[in-house]
Amino acid sequence: MSQTNWEADKMLDVYIHDYLVKRDLKASAQAFQAEGKVSSDPVAIDAPGGFLFEWWSVFWDIFIARTNEKHSEVAASYIEETYGGVDFENF
Repeated sequence: MSQTNWEADKMLDVYIHDYLVKRDLKASAQAFQAEGKVSSDPVAIDAPGGFLFEWWSVFWDIFIARTNEKHSEVAASYIEETYGGVDFENF
């Protein structure tokens, strides 16, 4: 994918399409690509489950760890190292 195609909205569309394809949602992927005029260029970050799934997994672990440290010890450690004593319940 060329550097000129790195506009945020277009990239999001490309990765949504990639996610649909990797989830084997062929009809949805085809309809989304046609209706949104989504590029068929290969994605720059070709994660096995799709970049959006990988990103969502990391985001969700960190988000939940803000209020439930037992959910993910690794994410809780990241929160502690990054934000110190910030009280996220009142954030």
